[in-house]
Amino acid sequence: MQTISRFLIPHHTTTALSIAAAATAMIFATIATGASAHHPELVKHGKDHAAAGLGIQVNSPAELVDFHPAVQWVGSGKVDSQTAELVYAGTGCTPASYAAVADRIQGSIAVVDDIASATNPADNCPSYTYAQKAQSAQAAGAIGLIQVPREGREPTGDALTADIPAIEVLRTPEVLAARDAVIAGTAVEATLTPPPSFERIVDLPCQGGMAGPFECDGIDLLAFLPADEFNGAGQSDLWGWTDPDTGDEYVIMGKTNGVAFFRVTDPTSPVYLGELPNQAALHAVWHDMKVYDNHAFIVSESEPHGMTVFDLTRLRGVEEAQQWDQDAFYRLYSAAHNIAINTETGFAYIVGGNAGGVAPDVCLSGLHMVDISTPKDPTFAGCYLEEGGPGTAGRTVGGPVEEFSPAAYVHDAECVVYKGPDTRYTGREVCFNAAENKLVVVDVTDKLLPVTLGVTDYPDVSYAHQASVTADHRFLLANDELDETGDNNVTNTRTIVMDVTDLENPKVHFEHLHDTISIDHNNYVHDGRVYQSNYTSGLRVLDTAFINDPGDPRLEQVAFFDTYTAHSDPTFNGTWSNYPFFESGTIAVSGMDEGLFLLRLSEGGQEPDEETCTKGRGRQVPPAACGVRPGRQ
Repeated sequence: MQTISRFLIPHHTTTALSIAAAATAMIFATIATGASAHHPELVKHGKDHAAAGLGIQVNSPAELVDFHPAVQWVGSGKVDSQTAELVYAGTGCTPASYAAVADRIQGSIAVVDDIASATNPADNCPSYTYAQKAQSAQAAGAIGLIQVPREGREPTGDALTADIPAIEVLRTPEVLAARDAVIAGTAVEATLTPPPSFERIVDLPCQGGMAGPFECDGIDLLAFLPADEFNGAGQSDLWGWTDPDTGDEYVIMGKTNGVAFFRVTDPTSPVYLGELPNQAALHAVWHDMKVYDNHAFIVSESEPHGMTVFDLTRLRGVEEAQQWDQDAFYRLYSAAHNIAINTETGFAYIVGGNAGGVAPDVCLSGLHMVDISTPKDPTFAGCYLEEGGPGTAGRTVGGPVEEFSPAAYVHDAECVVYKGPDTRYTGREVCFNAAENKLVVVDVTDKLLPVTLGVTDYPDVSYAHQASVTADHRFLLANDELDETGDNNVTNTRTIVMDVTDLENPKVHFEHLHDTISIDHNNYVHDGRVYQSNYTSGLRVLDTAFINDPGDPRLEQVAFFDTYTAHSDPTFNGTWSNYPFFESGTIAVSGMDEGLFLLRLSEGGQEPDEETCTKGRGRQVPPAACGVRPGRQ
């Protein structure tokens, strides 16, 4: 089945869009899958990209023989040493781009420019058509796609999805020489070289800053399961479940072609139990799931997917992998990006709903509330569609489309029965929404009449992606998925700590800057620590003990495990999410291309090192690693 995904403002519009713009916006996606380099621009933080190996090896003619590092568009086909002659196809924007080379493209590797053709001034392509490019190359008969970025733009892998591999190369004189030779009619043969792969690894303590090939500090590797072991096809979110009868622990992990199940009771010997296949016609890597009353509730940006319900007790006693089927289905007439569940009340909150990446769903891409108190009979409960972002299409196209978008897009949410200091709302059900360009607090006690309590942004907001509230409901720790890559003054990975003691007036408490420049993704607060999946810099664990220190409010990093070996640059590679809530202490972490990691805080990671960031300053790391961002308290 052809895998098709759509344009997503990283991590993932209608009325004013033309048909062409709507089609391209529908399939815009982001997430790079690997990088390597012999070039100084791509060698950062002590990680040599050449070790990653992903790129293009030009084999002939002799004067052009060279290796060119690249990033891959996740969701595109596997790079498996495909070797063929290169054929230039302008921008490769649509199938029409291949008309002039129709007699040569079959079985070849297409080379394209990202915005403007080097040979045809009339051949221009909008920047949000990357996925369409991959599909057009595949439809024309190419076995791979290489894109050369425009001047001033580094390769980021801003697109997904086709069955053929699609990669983007660094723009260098050597790359341009190879492209120009192809344009001039020279026969240029090249090989698409794959990134490194790892076999299953088990029970490796973090010693000397390493656990096998992975950098670490205070976190041990219990097991690593490569994606090939469970029919992986690009992994995404994950969650956990503990069987109340047996105490067994399980991981549920999303992947492009479905959902995988694992028993991890013995985390050094995890057992793959099979998959619930993705039944949608058009597959996308984005899957999200949460657990309530021994059932998993799963949504996806695949089209059409709906919310599937799986009875996790069926996994009891299973020892061999098998193909599973769903126990119940809640119809959505659109895709959905994410799901939150309040296990105290038995309500699910589906967010990021949209039809084909363009039109908002019935809840305008806001909170789609579902009563799941009877898990196998989910029923619609209401919508929150007042405060949210402009949605995928609006942000992608910009201008009037963004300004007048009908969406009230919520990207992620955490919903709780409120027990915090704002006594006006004690016992009320409250959702904290990350909504693209703002953070929103909503009282959803009455599902038919939800009430907006507070709305705020923060300095340099680019994409309010996700947030997690502390156990006392005083602080909300938010991540912004695009601030490290956008046109602002954010350089290091940033965690924004919001003071939500007054639900009607949330405000920035302080900003924590990490010593990394990677993009932050999902973070969860548990037992006084923050567990952050920060893409290329892996899992970062921070202590919240001093979050409200009157003289020096701060977070302190106590441990990390870097799941991505190639680099720590701000690209959409590496870890998507983590689940730190198992009573055993096992931490499950998903690697988008790598597989499943099972980790545990080692003895050195159990308590904060007194020398680490005690005064907001780190040991062997720059001051910004643990400190408050100057001027932002």
